[in-house]
Amino acid sequence: MFTNLSAVQINRLAQRLSEAPLGRSASVAAAAERFERLLAAKIGAERAPKAIKAILTAPGLETAEGRLVAEIDACEPDAPAEPAPPSATAEPIAEPAQLAETEPAAAPSAPRRRRDADIEAKARQGELPPPPDFSAATHARFRAKLAALVELAGKADATGLRAISINPISSSPKALARYRDLAVLAIESREGRA
Repeated sequence: MFTNLSAVQINRLAQRLSEAPLGRSASVAAAAERFERLLAAKIGAERAPKAIKAILTAPGLETAEGRLVAEIDACEPDAPAEPAPPSATAEPIAEPAQLAETEPAAAPSAPRRRRDADIEAKARQGELPPPPDFSAATHARFRAKLAALVELAGKADATGLRAISINPISSSPKALARYRDLAVLAIESREGRA
């Protein structure tokens, strides 16, 4: 599909449709495919093809965001057009175009940092972290190592986890190292309480 948007811009649109943080897409086509799936889930498979074409062929990100918001609003007739502010001193609600200008580029990382802090806090209490999602093709060569880490974490083998060497030079090994370190932390905190 022809689009005027970059993969990063399409990912920003997709993030608006997902509550969970989304990673980067390898290409414009991959970003568009993920956006298409998320939008179809949000507004329905019947409306999605026409809406996707209108959004992805927009001349810029602001226009695409405006079209996306309009499509979502059209699917939610019971939702109020403009939510009332909680108090008289609340700031006025910004339009989507204003939000795009005022939000920093790293806005999605704030929820991610919060989620990472929650996972670490649970690991300190002895709860094993969830394994990273390696379903993307870019992670294919690291899936076997992830499976080994998950197996050792399930057996509560902190020594075995430490013995697996990981060179964290790219995103996949960094995710593996983080998972391993949090699993060791969880296992050791369980042993400390026992």
